Amino acid sequence: MKSFFKERRCLSARELQRYARHELAPDQVHDVEAHLLDCPLCAAATEGYTEHSFSEADEAALEELGQMHFPVRRRPLPRVWMNRAAAILLIMAGAYALWQYQAATRHQTVFAAFYEPVQPAYLNLRGTVVSPGSSSKPELKTALQLYENEDFEASIVFLEQHLNAYPEDDQARLLMASALLGNWQPERAIHILHQLESDNVETEDLYWLLVLAHIQNDELDVASQLLSQTAFQGARAEKAARLEAELEP
Repeated sequence: MKSFFKERRCLSARELQRYARHELAPDQVHDVEAHLLDCPLCAAATEGYTEHSFSEADEAALEELGQMHFPVRRRPLPRVWMNRAAAILLIMAGAYALWQYQAATRHQTVFAAFYEPVQPAYLNLRGTVVSPGSSSKPELKTALQLYENEDFEASIVFLEQHLNAYPEDDQARLLMASALLGNWQPERAIHILHQLESDNVETEDLYWLLVLAHIQNDELDVASQLLSQTAFQGARAEKAARLEAELEP
């Protein structure tokens, strides 16, 4: 059986853990020990795993270090120094990797916490189409049913068909922007929302969606500025205050 340690420059945190806990098969142990003879960093990190406990961030840092190339040294360095150096590298690289991950995903986390599909005026509490003449608009009816089920990708298709026939349907345009955000298409949503704004369709839902669209597009400064310039009412005002606090640097 081919060892999963072959063709790797350094061992992963998982591999070191399993080796330290004696969880590897004999042939895998042989491969690990052969690698440890030539890699003082992995050898020191192995010592560190047996003597200390590390957080998930530290383990992620070791994974990142494992992708780096370290020259082979046949002469071992003092073990105490190597253990300390490996621990410092793990902690520093782990902190940096965690910071990078949090910075990259912050807008996604904030959006997911505050996004709720806008409820269109077409629907009553039971989700029945109540707009006049809705029976003659099958695409709209299908789109609303899919939207209620949060199948945003499919609802977008039918909303596009409906808007091709009824381009001035502002509720459908607002619903399209909300569905696009649910399907992670912020740039299209921003375009539609700005069109509605230029047509003087200035509603609280429009500006709330616009704030969320800029967040989803990783434009947190723009979203924060728009949020501070918009007066929301009722429960939305409380939610806007929490969102504004979340967007503070």
